[in-house]
Amino acid sequence: MAVTVVLVTMAPGARGATFGSVVPIGGHAADIALDETRGVLYVANFGAGRIDVVTLAKRAVATSIHVAPFPGSISLSPDGRFLVVAHFGNFQAPSSSANALTVIDLVSQGQQTLMLGDPPLGVAFGVDGFALVVTTTQFLRFDPLSGAFQVLDTIAGVTAKTLPVPPANFPPQIVAASLGVSADGSRVYGLTDTIRFRYDVMSQTVYSAGYTANPPQGPRVVSVSRNGSYFTAGWGLFDASGHLLSEFPNPSGKLNVGSHAIDSVAGLIYAQIPQAQPQGSGTSSAPAVQLPVLMIVDADNLTVREQLQLPENLAGKSLLNSARDTMYAVSDSGVMILPVGSLASAHRIAASQEDVIFRGNLCDRHAATQDVVITDPGGGATDFNISTGTAGISISPASGITPATVHISVDPRSFANQRGTVTAWLQISSRAAVNLAADIRVLINNRGPEQRGSVVDVPGKLVDVLADPSRDRFYILRQDKNQVLVFDSTSYQQIATLRTANTPTQMAFTFDRSTLLVGHDNSQLAYAYDLSTLTPLGPIYFPPGHYPRSIASSGNATLAASRVAGPVHTIDRIDLLARQAHTPLTLGMYENSVNVNTVLTASANGAFILAAMPDGTVMLYDASADSFIAARQDFAALSGAYAASNYDSFIVDNHLLNASLVPVAVLDNVGGSSSGFIFVDQTGYRTTAADAQSPGVMQRVNMSLAAGVNPTAMAEAPLVGQPGAVFTRTLDALYSRSAFISLTVSGFTAIAWNYDASVAPPNLQTVVSAADGSSAVAPGGLVTVWGSQLSPMNIATSEIPVPTALGESCLTVNGVPVPMLFASPNQINAQLPVEVEGAATMVLHTPGGTSNDLDVTIVAAAPSVFRSGVAGPHNGIATVVRAKNNQLVTPSNPIHRGEAIVIYATGLGRTLPSLATGFAASTNPLPVVIEQPDVSLGGLSLPLYYAGLAPGEVGVYQINALVPGWAPAGMQVPLTITQGSVSTTLTVRVID
Repeated sequence: MAVTVVLVTMAPGARGATFGSVVPIGGHAADIALDETRGVLYVANFGAGRIDVVTLAKRAVATSIHVAPFPGSISLSPDGRFLVVAHFGNFQAPSSSANALTVIDLVSQGQQTLMLGDPPLGVAFGVDGFALVVTTTQFLRFDPLSGAFQVLDTIAGVTAKTLPVPPANFPPQIVAASLGVSADGSRVYGLTDTIRFRYDVMSQTVYSAGYTANPPQGPRVVSVSRNGSYFTAGWGLFDASGHLLSEFPNPSGKLNVGSHAIDSVAGLIYAQIPQAQPQGSGTSSAPAVQLPVLMIVDADNLTVREQLQLPENLAGKSLLNSARDTMYAVSDSGVMILPVGSLASAHRIAASQEDVIFRGNLCDRHAATQDVVITDPGGGATDFNISTGTAGISISPASGITPATVHISVDPRSFANQRGTVTAWLQISSRAAVNLAADIRVLINNRGPEQRGSVVDVPGKLVDVLADPSRDRFYILRQDKNQVLVFDSTSYQQIATLRTANTPTQMAFTFDRSTLLVGHDNSQLAYAYDLSTLTPLGPIYFPPGHYPRSIASSGNATLAASRVAGPVHTIDRIDLLARQAHTPLTLGMYENSVNVNTVLTASANGAFILAAMPDGTVMLYDASADSFIAARQDFAALSGAYAASNYDSFIVDNHLLNASLVPVAVLDNVGGSSSGFIFVDQTGYRTTAADAQSPGVMQRVNMSLAAGVNPTAMAEAPLVGQPGAVFTRTLDALYSRSAFISLTVSGFTAIAWNYDASVAPPNLQTVVSAADGSSAVAPGGLVTVWGSQLSPMNIATSEIPVPTALGESCLTVNGVPVPMLFASPNQINAQLPVEVEGAATMVLHTPGGTSNDLDVTIVAAAPSVFRSGVAGPHNGIATVVRAKNNQLVTPSNPIHRGEAIVIYATGLGRTLPSLATGFAASTNPLPVVIEQPDVSLGGLSLPLYYAGLAPGEVGVYQINALVPGWAPAGMQVPLTITQGSVSTTLTVRVID
């Protein structure tokens, strides 16, 4: 038989290479069985009535075994002796049935065909050497040696298609069943059109349950973890008890397209799950035709790690070999062989970052450039091309071979009239790469001086924000990566990441503020986390078919609005102690039937839970009555913000409702669509946006008058609702009441508590070295600026390159923008421009206006050693490190004669090659200081190995020096660094 083997195939047009080898069999493959001892793969050729034998070494059909018609399922005995074939011969009368079981003795080559009374749906061997045969009426235990059948259990209500069927039907659509076995042979799981089941081999016990699914659970494939503790069936991931842990989003439900296989050792699942609507490789666009893609996902929550292009669709069962480096899958043409263990050597492309953000500001109107590194994760040389449809963005080089540094430049003139954030996309493609690289998001913000807030870039799809009411941190839900991102409220830096189930939708605190709850759109679990330790607690299980999308906790009950796999969606009640939810028969006097997109929110005092629905319905749960006490539908539709106060009033969209949910006022529509709303005491705060590129507006609301006060432009637009998620919770207030956090286009924006107050102009007082506070400063060095009214809030950044505007402040020296690492009302940490030397003038711009001119003398070199080291209970230690143990030099860890030391400092001046201000130093080539310092220990000059910028750092220098064997010893030996006319001295302990 002719064979086409495609390891990496070039495809026409824009599509790149593909991953996998296709072995056509001349028919439709229904099932496969792997015989590693003999080095072959058995393929059940459904229409041809034979078992095709594919050699693993040659990847070709070597021979075929002719069997009875319609082999639909096959299984190999654990000892490799018997291959059992189930024949689906369910012919419609007057034709006679041909349902049968064939036993092939692979040692003697003998065959025996046994007739069955009912259509066999599948066969699978357990570790005991007996085969489980599943028919439409029974579970049978079959002994291939004796041919004896034992009835384990009966099945009710399973139907099977009758033959013949119309053309263009395929084996998974005809048999509509699949079985999977754990690698240890202890458990068999199965899926039919109406039941899922588990067979525990050693106890010979069958557990089965009926189910309904919309769309159908396709692909019709079952894959099982190594020990049988979890399995995938169709588009769902289940535990051993049948709870749906996570599901693949937006499945088409096609039975005959797709497949999956579990590598539980690596914690991965390889899966092709066709989508109901075509989805693109990146976030920005979708192709007109859905291409076959193999996803590599996490086995606990189905987070996508990588996507690989396939030469054709998978179409049934997949198996991994014992080494877990090769996957064999039924495909359209027959069998596909995927060398998953060799993925690292296949051509792939990836970008070094998800987002590139350009912040225009009053201090810097020049064209801006940032770098993105395009690599092959396996280290190979792979072609790439980068394109964009947005004018004003240039890419250099736009194509090349990995690894390559690509310069992304933005012409500010193209965005001069934009006062919000423009989002553009860079599409990455490759002819040789087998993977689909995610698009790069480009964010261009040209805020004006009147716009408030400090924008912090957070990539991904962000859907909810909650500030911890008891702790100085806040939480953001990133839906595309199944994560809760935890941020510190003082620095706005991310401090932790919590994993969720698939597609998290909303967060909630329990009323005692001890636990964070997360609901999901593609899991029938709610996740819970201990807020004291930021560790996961046991999940909360919901009734079968219930997906908890929105959760709220009152003083008496925790409720969840659930999407239900059926015609009626419900409000469920969570029992936190039992870790279970149940569905009340009624909601007080109302039917327990709600809109699928219902959202819940609780008043902070625990008195009420508000339910809002897109069809205009609102409902109110009263914790004192433990019941829903009001429901109204006064609006044709509702969307946007929703909130509940401690004073018996509620907000949905722009409508203010009283304690009976009666509309009492409508808020003005300044700023556009409603986005976020919070109550703080008896004042309201709201955000609105005309569109994603507008500045957005934040506004106080006088609740007694229902009137907006001081609408103020934001740095960028808050997020607004989307189809299927029309309600938005994008605003919250920090525990310290120092700022508000708003989900916005780029991530989040921190807005000062008194954002709309009049602000005094900044006052600059002095500039010193950021390392030790000395007065001498040098080009490229890190400095601290002291003064007053320097920034409306505290904010730090770890972005590279360091931005020239931080928060709402920007700084210049002789008109040159200064990269800023930290800003607060009294302090700014920044890097002096490498181009500026001599007499200079520093000016700061803030929302309060322009500062006084501060005269600064910048000398060629001004070395100063950082005093930021920490060792045990001691801090403020000079950053001198023993190279031998990589620990700070202290009296208890002294310098030893004859060893090397590393000194970390700033202010050593210009380097060769020169490095642009705000950028991190490279390792190749190393930036060496032009004016070499003199380093002496107790008056003895030390030989230097290196003096230059520290790789990967901004404005930080390092000096590598050798301490000779004859260096002076003592408890306080002076260590002096001198460059030109400036020197700095500290004392260290030196011993033999």
